[in-house]
Amino acid sequence: MSLNKANQDIVNIIVRTCGLLLLFIGLWLSIQVFSEALSLYKNPANIVRMATAIEAGSNIDKSFSPVHDSLLEQDEINAEHKSSLEIKSDNFRISYFIAWVIDLLLLLLLARISIMAIRTGGELALYDAQIKRLARQIVQAKGKKV
Repeated sequence: MSLNKANQDIVNIIVRTCGLLLLFIGLWLSIQVFSEALSLYKNPANIVRMATAIEAGSNIDKSFSPVHDSLLEQDEINAEHKSSLEIKSDNFRISYFIAWVIDLLLLLLLARISIMAIRTGGELALYDAQIKRLARQIVQAKGKKV
C-alpha cells in the first residue's frame, strides 16, 4: 500500500506542477494580449505593417481599384478632377480595414486561449481539493439514500 500511496503522491505533485505552469503561461499570455491591445490603442499606425503585408499577399486594393474607378469614371470628368479623385482613392485602402479585423480577431483568439489556460491550470493546481470535494459529495449522497 505504501508504494501505491507514493505513486499517487508523485502523480499529484506532477499534476499540480503542470497546473501551476499552465496557470502562469496563461497569465503571461493575457498580459501580452493586453499590452498589444494597449499599444495598438496608443499607436494605431502600427497596423500599417500588417495592411501592407495583406496587400502584398493578396493585392486586394489593386483588385478593387478598377471597380472603384469604373464606377466613378464618366465622360464629363476632366483630367484635373480625375487626378484629384485618384489621390483620394489612394487614401482609402481596404487592406487597412481588413488588417484591423484580422488583428482584433487574433487578439480575441489569444485572449480566449489564455483564459482557457488559466482555467485549466487552476483546475489542475486544485486537483486534490476537487477530488476530495467530489468524494465528500458522493459519501453524502450515499448517506441520504440509506
